[in-house]
Amino acid sequence: MHTSSLVIDKARQLSAAGHHAEVVEYLGTQAQGELEQSPSLALLYGTAQARLGRHAEGERWLDVALDQARERDEHTVERHALNARGALALMSGRIDEAADFCTRALMAASRDGDLATTARCSNNLGIISNLRGRHAEAIGSWEIALAAFDRAGLPQGVAECRHNLAISYREQGALDRALAEADQAVAQAEPTGDRILWAMTLRGRAEIRVARGELGLAQRELELVREIRSRQPNPVHEAEDLRVAAAVLAAEGQLVAAERALREAIGQAEAHLVPQVAAEAQRDLCLVLRRSGRNADAQAAARAAKVLFAQLGAEREIRSLAGQEWGDEFAAELRGSLAPLHEAQELADAGRYADLLSYLGERAQNEVEQSPMLALLSSIGHSRMGRLDLGQQWSQVALSRARVLGDRRLELRALNVCGAIALERGGINEATYFFTRAQEEAMQENDMATLGKCANNIGIIANMQGDFGRAVGSYTRAIAQARRGDANRRRGGTRGRTARGPAAQGAGPGGTGGDPRYPRRARARRAGSGTRGRHAPGASGSGPRDGRHAHPRRRARDDGQD
Repeated sequence: MHTSSLVIDKARQLSAAGHHAEVVEYLGTQAQGELEQSPSLALLYGTAQARLGRHAEGERWLDVALDQARERDEHTVERHALNARGALALMSGRIDEAADFCTRALMAASRDGDLATTARCSNNLGIISNLRGRHAEAIGSWEIALAAFDRAGLPQGVAECRHNLAISYREQGALDRALAEADQAVAQAEPTGDRILWAMTLRGRAEIRVARGELGLAQRELELVREIRSRQPNPVHEAEDLRVAAAVLAAEGQLVAAERALREAIGQAEAHLVPQVAAEAQRDLCLVLRRSGRNADAQAAARAAKVLFAQLGAEREIRSLAGQEWGDEFAAELRGSLAPLHEAQELADAGRYADLLSYLGERAQNEVEQSPMLALLSSIGHSRMGRLDLGQQWSQVALSRARVLGDRRLELRALNVCGAIALERGGINEATYFFTRAQEEAMQENDMATLGKCANNIGIIANMQGDFGRAVGSYTRAIAQARRGDANRRRGGTRGRTARGPAAQGAGPGGTGGDPRYPRRARARRAGSGTRGRHAPGASGSGPRDGRHAHPRRRARDDGQD
């Protein structure tokens, strides 16, 4: 059945203006068969339903759009539907599914030069990185999304990215920077006419004002949000509105009212299947109950929050919960399986490589040697502290153990780390050998994350050899192929190089171990670092303790994570 282009055009105009309720009403008057046979209309209808918090209905129509687009070879609609499904999975707390859909959409968008979809996917993948505590990578993704949204002429996307950046800076305690981003988000959202977006940015700014102690300003922002909701209800966003309103009440000392608002927020979030909002409200409830002196209830709320955060893969939130002033026994219960591997990974994520080596040095050497993951983190730590010989030895230990244990995924990552260290040592041919092996095996395993890392590192080699066209091509492929699941953390690095030229990065949080810049620079740094650390296989001694953060400007090229 042929769908009138006039119907599609009008629905698109309403959607672009943020009038999602009007989209649902308008398309609801069309024959259902017409919606089912038109991938464009199904996409618009499903997206609008999802924006209004009707996730089940939104998912149903987005799946219709995706199936129809594939049958008709409508690649543009297929890309948009993939990303929309990823965004909906993200809202519903299905993080791995979200990463998978968004990565597939990003690959297609990169292939076809679709700037708008590239921006939307980067924005969503940034949210996933931030949820897992990878702030640097999240910010890298959002900066790329900002530029792409701006070039595509999509001010709503720009506002969303500013809002997300503000959240990340707030969580890191950079409140002035957070407020500056939030101010821009609000200013850019208001003239778009998308009242749902405007309310979201206002709420985000209100939460920053609470953190800054500006409670009167926060209250005024929330009153404006409530006015918007009275005209355009949205149960999903209203649950988060309640959570932020509770933060104002708690800051004012109204703990009973804060508790009531948080329990209502939890109920709404659970009813609409939004686990992230439920988890954050449970976390806040835990703090309110502790302030009220109700420790048993606070612990129950903390346990409930931990379960939800664990489902989301939000390890940073779990560590934050465990870091509250509990007794040692309950703090250990909350940490659960985070130690020792996750403790080591946390130090690597934070760029605290001296502390990472000190932590590994306190463990039995046999434990580190028998764990390919701990060996890989040891390689990363030594390399980032300039001890490339030790980094190389530990990367070989990690590679060997991964093969013995049959851990193909970690074996591929270890190959990539070996290549990165070889490159920093000046061994271009050796590095190319490792990267090529990793790339070939990753293709056989369909490991998109490792393929992305290899393309990234092969681009570095091409750059060093002056083949800039091949380098840019490799970086572009790296952006498209990177990140399935936790592999999202390295994206910001590749994008930075594509935008800025040959500034090759080292191993950022949890990275590969070293910055493969020009070999001369690597040799100079290696010449000044002859200390051998305790955990070199077959060696003894102590790890470095001089400084907590090595090479803070560099970003990850391989995350070293499962």
